[in-house]
Amino acid sequence: MRPLELEQRGLPAQIAGEIGRRITLGEYKPGDFLPKELEFLDALNVSRTTLREALAILTTKGFIEAKPRLGTRVRAPEFWNTLDPLVLSWHSDAPDQAAVIEELFELRMAIEPLAAKLAARHGTSVEHEKIRQAYVQMTDLTTSVARAIEADIEFHLSIFQASHNRFLLPVTSVIRAALTVSIPKTMASAHDQLASLRKHEEILLAIENKDEKMSFFKCETLIKETYKRNFEI
Repeated sequence: MRPLELEQRGLPAQIAGEIGRRITLGEYKPGDFLPKELEFLDALNVSRTTLREALAILTTKGFIEAKPRLGTRVRAPEFWNTLDPLVLSWHSDAPDQAAVIEELFELRMAIEPLAAKLAARHGTSVEHEKIRQAYVQMTDLTTSVARAIEADIEFHLSIFQASHNRFLLPVTSVIRAALTVSIPKTMASAHDQLASLRKHEEILLAIENKDEKMSFFKCETLIKETYKRNFEI
């Protein structure tokens, strides 16, 4: 069993994560029925209550469904709540990890420029200031690498918050996952880091000026260049 992760507080969530990873890795395939309850209890060494709570978590995430008189069956991937932070963590051991990360970036390219455009249109002065403060923290040469990375992530997530679109907010977990991969690569090169900071500033200024078209364009440019640096080698 894995150590407890930040997203997985409590034994039922740990057990759900263990089963969820087996599903994402293909050990249990769509259409397969999970082992009977007594088999699971012996294999996982947990109480019946804990197992049932774990299965309830998997059900809410769209991974499994109970079939009367048959058992619990694995659902097809299109039913999985893949944007859920907990579910994202279950993909950490996927054999196609590079493909998973690239797909996260593709989603980011599709929606983050729109979020920037909406942040320019709907964002308040307070929300724009939050984006600016994150940018200022990114440019602080005295800050630690870890804090600079977190500031970069905060910059992008603040744009989503300023978009005032309730359907974009759940995607921030994907944005965080993609940024966690790309930012350290950017910071490895001083030239890339300076160029990246300039592009972040251009996004910030466009949003503050409420220039929707420019906000979209500048954000799209940054993400395309980041994608190219990470995947088109």
